[in-house]
Amino acid sequence: MKKRVSVLLIFALFLSLLTGCSGGKLDFSWFTSKFTGKTADQTQAEQETAAAEEAAAPETTAVVTEVFNDISAFGLAYQKSYGVHPYNCESLNNRCILSFLYEPLFVVGSETFEVSPVLAESYDVSGDGLTTTVHIRPEARFSDGSPVTAQDAAYSLLSSRGTVYYGSRLRHVLSIVADDETTLTLTTDTAYECLPLLLDIPIIKDGSVDEASPLGSGPYVMESDTRLVRNANWWQTAAPIVDFDEISLTLVEKTSEVRDNFEYENVNLVLTDPNSAAFAGFHNDYELWDAKSPIMQYVGYNINSKVFSNYGLRSAITYAIDREHIATDIMGGFAQAAVLPASPDAPFYDVKLANTYGYSLTKFQQQLESASVEDMDHDGTLDLYVSSLGYAVPVSGTMIVCSSSYQRVEAATEVVNALNALGFKLTLKTMELSEYRQALQTGNFDLYYGEIRLSSNFDLSPFFSVYGSMCYGGLDDSVMLNLCNQALANNGNSYNLYKRLCERGYITPVLFKHLAVYTTRGSIAHPTDYIDWFLTPPERADTVS
Repeated sequence: MKKRVSVLLIFALFLSLLTGCSGGKLDFSWFTSKFTGKTADQTQAEQETAAAEEAAAPETTAVVTEVFNDISAFGLAYQKSYGVHPYNCESLNNRCILSFLYEPLFVVGSETFEVSPVLAESYDVSGDGLTTTVHIRPEARFSDGSPVTAQDAAYSLLSSRGTVYYGSRLRHVLSIVADDETTLTLTTDTAYECLPLLLDIPIIKDGSVDEASPLGSGPYVMESDTRLVRNANWWQTAAPIVDFDEISLTLVEKTSEVRDNFEYENVNLVLTDPNSAAFAGFHNDYELWDAKSPIMQYVGYNINSKVFSNYGLRSAITYAIDREHIATDIMGGFAQAAVLPASPDAPFYDVKLANTYGYSLTKFQQQLESASVEDMDHDGTLDLYVSSLGYAVPVSGTMIVCSSSYQRVEAATEVVNALNALGFKLTLKTMELSEYRQALQTGNFDLYYGEIRLSSNFDLSPFFSVYGSMCYGGLDDSVMLNLCNQALANNGNSYNLYKRLCERGYITPVLFKHLAVYTTRGSIAHPTDYIDWFLTPPERADTVS
């Protein structure tokens, strides 16, 4: 998790540097509109008011420091309508609360995407990779003082299957059995070298899944809708990173209420998606941490399209997308450009391979030539000879994108414009979410701009299995599915999978999103200890939007 200095302080310093070097007036309306959500007129009015107040005030000097603020209380926002059930809650604000109430068997770090034990002590994998044995820490305790057993873990993992938040994450797991109090055995239908990458699921007490707030083993318990109190039976010896006797909960409904309470310091930690349509900008002094995630944006294709059935043409597109521009300028820096379908910080992301298929207009033209794509009738649009038809057709089609995300529409527009400037003739069509999903399921598209939350091991099998939740436009492919399974069996051995994906242009990754963690300056040294484990939600069919 990378820490950032307050956006407003950076902006102020940036302005002072530029205005000190130039006598001209600079227009930053694009910046203020992006990060504050205010029009240029509103911003100008606020600036004029601030200037008048500043003229009447004593001279002060703004200094960016890392001095710890000795706050006397700590608070979180609570959206009561979403609840705090760890398997069904989809509120980012509430999942901050969950991270104080529950613990998983393993944690997957958002910086490295590597696994570390929490409630588990260790794990073993059988020689054939089909059996993973997890050893539970004997000292682990629930908040009622009872031990966390292998039976509790088995019950939790089984209960999480098919739920709103965890869906089909454990789709390859055939059985989950408690052999004794501290030994848990999981068998799978395909070999796994590191199944614990999927086991960052909060563990609850056996029999409590139907409760609104099941019993957990975290450092706090939820006493009421308005506060958390210290868990007197917390089994860990170190103090929790937020070390207060209680944590207040502020009831909110809208993101603007979260922002307002954060600015008044009723709320001291907020997790948000800065590129969400519901994002509310923060204007006070704060510490900002960007948290990497497995949320991938990509271009998908209809393999049955008369034009995009040509894999040579599809594979050319990887060279035509300026991913860095999209990640930096459209996503505001809260993303990482990615040529391969894994986070660039994942241990098996092959930088050399990624560079081979990265942005290059020279390689784009070379790939088109090898695919016999050219402007045959000299009308300014590229043409592709389709052997099944016996004649050439224009490289044209429709890309669809969900209208619920303005940022995704911007990114899709950037891709379409870039391709059209290179001789394609594409039309971008925005659709409401239900219409968009229906178009994907019926194959009523040529290309689409999609977003998916991958699991922590970046398993791509949902794209290539005939029954996969992401298998749109005839993408099922037994060779690719076999390569996916090989990557699971030898964690990180994804070279052949990624190479074939790029060569065939099955999908074209664009970027991986970051989430943003805002904290009251000095209130918490490093929030990753409490949020890493829930930043990696699994693949679900309805996360594509």
